[in-house]
Amino acid sequence: MLGFAAMDDLEGSGAPPASVRICRQGLHPLFALLAAICLLALVGWSGEVTSWQHVVTTLTGIVFALERGWVWHRMRFERGERRRLGWHAALAAAVLVVALVLLANGSRSTGGHVFIQLAVLASGLASAIHHQPRLTARAFHPGLVLILSFLAIIVAGTLLLKMPRCTVSGESCPWLDAAFTSTSAVCVTGLAVQNTATFFSPTGQMVILLLIQVGGLGIMTLAFFAAVVLFEGISLHDRLLLGRMLQENRLARVGRTLAFIVAMTFLCEAVGAVVLYLGMDAIADPGDRWFQAVFHSVSAFCNAGFSTLPDGLASTVVQANGLWQLAIMALIVIGGLGALVCEDLTLWTVAKIRRRWRKEGPNPRLRVHSRLVLVVTAGLITGGALVMYLTEYALWNGPENGGRLLTAFFHSVTTRTAGFNTVSMSGIGPLTAQAMMLLMLIGGSPGGTAGGLRTTTVAVGLGHLWSQLRGGRRGMVAFHRTIPAETGSRALGLIVLAVIWLTANFIVLQMLEAGRGIAESTLLFELISAFATVGLSLDLTPSLTDGSKTLLIVNMFVGRIGLLTVLATFIPPDRRPASGRPSEDILLT
Repeated sequence: MLGFAAMDDLEGSGAPPASVRICRQGLHPLFALLAAICLLALVGWSGEVTSWQHVVTTLTGIVFALERGWVWHRMRFERGERRRLGWHAALAAAVLVVALVLLANGSRSTGGHVFIQLAVLASGLASAIHHQPRLTARAFHPGLVLILSFLAIIVAGTLLLKMPRCTVSGESCPWLDAAFTSTSAVCVTGLAVQNTATFFSPTGQMVILLLIQVGGLGIMTLAFFAAVVLFEGISLHDRLLLGRMLQENRLARVGRTLAFIVAMTFLCEAVGAVVLYLGMDAIADPGDRWFQAVFHSVSAFCNAGFSTLPDGLASTVVQANGLWQLAIMALIVIGGLGALVCEDLTLWTVAKIRRRWRKEGPNPRLRVHSRLVLVVTAGLITGGALVMYLTEYALWNGPENGGRLLTAFFHSVTTRTAGFNTVSMSGIGPLTAQAMMLLMLIGGSPGGTAGGLRTTTVAVGLGHLWSQLRGGRRGMVAFHRTIPAETGSRALGLIVLAVIWLTANFIVLQMLEAGRGIAESTLLFELISAFATVGLSLDLTPSLTDGSKTLLIVNMFVGRIGLLTVLATFIPPDRRPASGRPSEDILLT
């Protein structure tokens, strides 16, 4: 086994000599950097292979191939390392052939150059992932790892969106707008200061799509998954770290949960893309049709809310398209349930089928967490749709798309998690906007891509409050199981912290937008949408001041990471022993 846990056995009990470490690492960082520079210059600046890109790419490919071959030869006495480096050598051989062909023909083929650049980058990233335990072996707080990984993606996305070819001809993306868009995409929010369809070029839209996918899954999730696939395992420390990040307490199932998350994500997105492609008859060009289908499928499953249609799902291209709305709703709900619930539901379904088929075996049972998520989600969708229908069509003559009932259900689903709009948000009624703010604040479920307080937090927190008001002797019971009082207190405390956070930020937002005549309810809607990573806007985001945009960036980031995670990361735990002082009660009422 060549997993990270076995690396110490391969290298011996002592530290390997510096020459061996250098040989193993090689010049990968330099090659990867040169390949990245050439690729970004080609994609983001020139759009074609220039003379300097041709020289640097081909020479980098040749030297990379020779160096990888030499490293593979030097590792001939270490069977484990030689086997691991075998695919690097095979990739290097292919790169060498392509580079020599390009030099011999004097060709500046874009495909050949991109192949060399991507191959060198892939090899460099694999090498970095292989040496990743040296970083994670340090005693980093899991919350700090999560924060730094998301921050790194946002910074990278900001730099990528600043590339000239990421915007349409004649436009330039300001630094603040690039940072706002990158944060919104990585934090799967959907708030936009520029129209994604008309301001960003296909290159920029591809960058946004990549940021949504990486932000939805998480860079650490992808890195650990690559470690499992490429190196056949992860260390015990990494299992503990990953288990806390995935909220999986059963260490034996961390690897399976990780594989399930990645597989389920790409499978759902692929199925969703096919359905959306088949349901878009208004676009004749197959290439554009596939791009729209894939982009919206990924954006919907990751609960991002970005759209490459000029008016979102209210555009004439998909106007009154029931299939599109139903497919988007299904992707939003599945992505918002959380991977643990989907995994538990899958295992429960498989066990039910086996028991019915074989007429034997234990009766499967969903975990209380999964039951609570499913019940609360169903209740919020149904109840939210009913409220939307009454406030928007019984008490207000609101806009509709595909029928009032479908529009009400779509509002109920997208408000809690995704942020897609099928009608102009400026035309909705005031009572509908109030109901939307409540649903946005509740949000989706833990372990998914949705934001907000989370369904379980609100349900357990309110249940704990009701139990305490009634005396609290019996405790809080859900599905014939007692919920620990500590869990209820933590959930109720998180609700209070979120209210305090939003109140403080709302005061600052009012100060930043003072004198501009913007209604307070509109500002609050914008703030909650950012904090809950929903992305709906009453057509206000582009006109906000720079200070307000910066404040929303902070709220999107905190909302994606989780307020409790941020506070737990930077507030040191109280390790003092019990005071031992006499207790005395205090009057509360």
